Amino acid sequence: MTTLLMGAVAYDPKVVTIWEGFRQWFRAEGLDVDFVLYSHYERQVEDLVDGRIHAAWNSPLAWLRSQRLAAARGRTVTSAVMRDTDQDLTSVVVVRADSGIESLTELTGRTVGVGAVDSPQATLIPLSYLRAEGAEPSVRRFDVGVGLHGDHVGGERDAARALVAGEVDAACMIDGNHLLFTREGTLPAGGTRILGQTGTYDHCTMTIVDTAPAELADRFVALLLAMSYDDPQVRPLLDLEGLRAWRVGRTSGFELLDAAVDEAGFYDGTGAVTAPEYRP
Repeated sequence: MTTLLMGAVAYDPKVVTIWEGFRQWFRAEGLDVDFVLYSHYERQVEDLVDGRIHAAWNSPLAWLRSQRLAAARGRTVTSAVMRDTDQDLTSVVVVRADSGIESLTELTGRTVGVGAVDSPQATLIPLSYLRAEGAEPSVRRFDVGVGLHGDHVGGERDAARALVAGEVDAACMIDGNHLLFTREGTLPAGGTRILGQTGTYDHCTMTIVDTAPAELADRFVALLLAMSYDDPQVRPLLDLEGLRAWRVGRTSGFELLDAAVDEAGFYDGTGAVTAPEYRP
């Protein structure tokens, strides 16, 4: 085997541009890399653990499922590489500035807007946070891009719009999107405030399965970590992918999501999909 085969989910047309550009860069560095595009993460994870691909650019939810599936089948997976922007993120619970709501427990009996059923950042983690804080709201879910694990932020954005329209009393989103939605005008400047903020968590990770040829996998990881933002060939691709540097992967930032998955019954301990309303 002389080609490293990687999976990526096509949540946006730019995914082709990004990984085709990286593929050409890898080849110029002497490593043959090819990629397979998936319409959702569940099939990508299954193909990774079954050895049909060597690596997968995984969402945090896909990482957790990879771990569970691999362990159930006697395999192991590694969080090899992350973006510098994937670490120590938070989600926020946002209300209208004039809402009069001052505490999370005041959301009990009110309606909270969240993203898609499989969004770690806008649904699973913030709802777990609200439960832990003693809030018992009604939940209005905006199921846009189901199967993309929140990479498509349409549901998150729709929850923000519903907040502005007065259709929900609060909305959940990743902290960076609170800023983005304000910049783009989805949320009016000064029109919202943060009522609560989750603990920190990590996001996407390049996952490698133990059946991958070790020499290819090691070279792949080394080249990713060696990419420089000063390189004019890769800088536009890094910008599209939302990073300035790759970092060594870690597993310490997935505890909040792991607990949220168990609370919601999203996957079982073997990685089987058990969420009754989830149809990728």
